[in-house]
Amino acid sequence: MKVLITGGTGFVGAWTAKAAQDAGHQVRFLVRNAGRLTTSAATIGVDVGDHVLGDIADAESTSAALSGCDAVIHCAAMVSTDPNRAEEMMHTNLEGARNVLGGAVAAGIDPIVHVSSFTALFRPELDVLTADLPVVGGSDGYGRSKAAVEAYARGLQDAGAAVNITYPGMVLGPPAGDQFGEVAEGVEASVKMRAVPGRSAGWIVIDVRDLAALHVALLEPGRGPRRYMAGGHRVSVGDLAQMIGRAADRTLVAVPLPDVALRSAGRLFDVVGPLLPFETPINSAATQYYTQMPASDDSPSARDFGLHWRDPAETIADAVEGLRQVGRL
Repeated sequence: MKVLITGGTGFVGAWTAKAAQDAGHQVRFLVRNAGRLTTSAATIGVDVGDHVLGDIADAESTSAALSGCDAVIHCAAMVSTDPNRAEEMMHTNLEGARNVLGGAVAAGIDPIVHVSSFTALFRPELDVLTADLPVVGGSDGYGRSKAAVEAYARGLQDAGAAVNITYPGMVLGPPAGDQFGEVAEGVEASVKMRAVPGRSAGWIVIDVRDLAALHVALLEPGRGPRRYMAGGHRVSVGDLAQMIGRAADRTLVAVPLPDVALRSAGRLFDVVGPLLPFETPINSAATQYYTQMPASDDSPSARDFGLHWRDPAETIADAVEGLRQVGRL
């Protein structure tokens, strides 16, 4: 198949492109800056020669990129914790979905894979994430944009379009050149603080290579609309401290701060964050995810494709080694 991949200069997109090429598919990229392919996907052995310059929010360039393709994996999304960019993020992500997913449906492309997020399904007090939960979305701009895109993608599914949706958890693993993913910032911060705060808090960790394998497994025409959780393993605060500390060869302490205190801090950063001279990932939505993180039921991926996720300790160790190699640790 010739597969169009959006977001190929990013962490998930680059590793997905590698998995697709390793499986024998041809890959085309839609990129705003072709030079960024050489510092991301190309560094892990991806042939980046077939690319179209453009933007997911631009219908004309997206249509040109789709031309001649047999399948699409839509990884691209604008991500920002800056509340001042929430409207821009909503516009970019929703227009991108309409152009990429809607354009692919109109062109008769099958299959179409849309990379969503657990944040589109998250709600407080949820025990287990499953792929058929109703769309909710977080209270932050990113969560709202993912929920809006999710509603659009499900509308295409309801109309019978061959749209497949994946719901990754917190994606970690070895970098793709200079791309580490947003979760690596949490690993880096934990090492530098030598601590992981919280009581019942936790992460759901999915290895980027395992997520890429799921995306490639979905490249089957004629299967219709499908949805798969890819949250990964739920890792508690104590286990996070041990895994990150072991990988970084440092002692990290699990600090039993009350979860309600962390959520209060998140609400405080909602107020003071826009006044800071830098962008911070701390806000009420992030602390709510962290302190009320449910487990993820990813069993359909094992049942349907025989996929099994790596041990999160290996995933975290590979992320730490990547951070170390570039001098961030």
